Amino acid sequence: MIDTHAHLDFPQFDSDRDRLIEECRDHGVEFIVNIGVDMKSSRASIELAEKYDFIFAAVGFHPHDSKDLDDSKLKEIEIMAAHPKVVAIGEIGLDYYRNLSPADIQKKAFIQQLELAGSLKLPVILHIRQAMKDCYDILKKSPVKRGILHAFPGDKNEALEGVAMGFHIAFGGPITYPKSRGPETAAAVPLSRIVVETDCPYLSPQAHRGKRNRPDNVKYVIEKLAEVFPRYSYRDIERITSRNAAELLVLPLADPPKIIYEIGDSVYINLTNRCTNNCRFCLRQNRMRVAGHNLLLDHEPEFDEIILELDKLSDYREIVFCGIGEPTLRADLMLEIARKLKSKNVPIRLNTNGQGSLINKTDLPRKLRGLIDIVSVSLNAQDSRTYSEICRPQFGESAYAAMLKFAGGCRALGVETIFSVVDLPEVDLAACKKIADSMNIPLRVRKYVDRSS
Repeated sequence: MIDTHAHLDFPQFDSDRDRLIEECRDHGVEFIVNIGVDMKSSRASIELAEKYDFIFAAVGFHPHDSKDLDDSKLKEIEIMAAHPKVVAIGEIGLDYYRNLSPADIQKKAFIQQLELAGSLKLPVILHIRQAMKDCYDILKKSPVKRGILHAFPGDKNEALEGVAMGFHIAFGGPITYPKSRGPETAAAVPLSRIVVETDCPYLSPQAHRGKRNRPDNVKYVIEKLAEVFPRYSYRDIERITSRNAAELLVLPLADPPKIIYEIGDSVYINLTNRCTNNCRFCLRQNRMRVAGHNLLLDHEPEFDEIILELDKLSDYREIVFCGIGEPTLRADLMLEIARKLKSKNVPIRLNTNGQGSLINKTDLPRKLRGLIDIVSVSLNAQDSRTYSEICRPQFGESAYAAMLKFAGGCRALGVETIFSVVDLPEVDLAACKKIADSMNIPLRVRKYVDRSS
């Protein structure tokens, strides 16, 4: 777990700070980002980061204290930001709820600190309260397009607007409150742009409401997000939000490549990063990662290595051949593994571009029969021209007909077959549905998520 927003330097922790920090580490908190709100707390955040290897710092002036920010303090913030354990400028922003500093002074301080973050190439931690329009208007003119919208106060449309500008959305204890609109907002946000936080000692989750908050309470936020995204387990949400935070804030989170990886109660086998398509929408274009897993292989695994990794796992409902490459490029190995796994009495699925027969110069559906239970074929377009433009296959326009023939062959041989299509603007979903219906193959529409930023 990573708590992206804590105030462990605040006086509420004076009596037991060191003990509590060690307890949080023991309870599974991998990193904590302690956030400055003025000069004193920014210095204290750095001191905590120097004392504990898993604590990092952000430095800045909270909008409440904007009236105290002058040129000399701004320069000192700049000097502190050069510290190797400072990962962001924050928390900064606008707060018209309390108005402890005049609005014009808040705006000036906000813009100055955004400019500082831009010059230092650091992300920002943003505090916004009853000031969404003004804050977004300033951000749209700012060169800074990376950061966290802390304790996000807006609705789902405002969250998506923030994501479109390049920011991550942070959810904390309030998402667990009975009347919170946080779950509805979170459900609208790509999971790849969500991080979790506590804002301790404030905003305790429902289970500890009214008590002092602490970094390990971030687990309650993860639990709620697992309810919001039912496809994913608690472990998935923990991993995904931690990876999101680590990438944004450049935290040293271990990131080994995965041969075998889990999502929900499915186990996936990553055989290769090679593919005969070069799809415009594919994760291979910008990041070799799925659900927080690093799928960029440092070598192509062989049979014994794969079986050894699979034997470490249990309690899964299916095994899936799927990575960031095309599994049928290693069809012989795939079938050997499937043969070995049949004794487990677990369904085996293949996610494929459907070019396996072309790749292997054989009638691959016949070889799959009896070994692969389900085949999900990427239809991806309504005709060969659109398919070629979107998927850019190395086999040219012949790939589309070969893909349809492969899917039809699987269906005819009794292998459960599914088409999938990504809802890109140039894809005619109605036409794709008509093709699928004509072949008596169900169609699953996958939502396109732009992960390029």
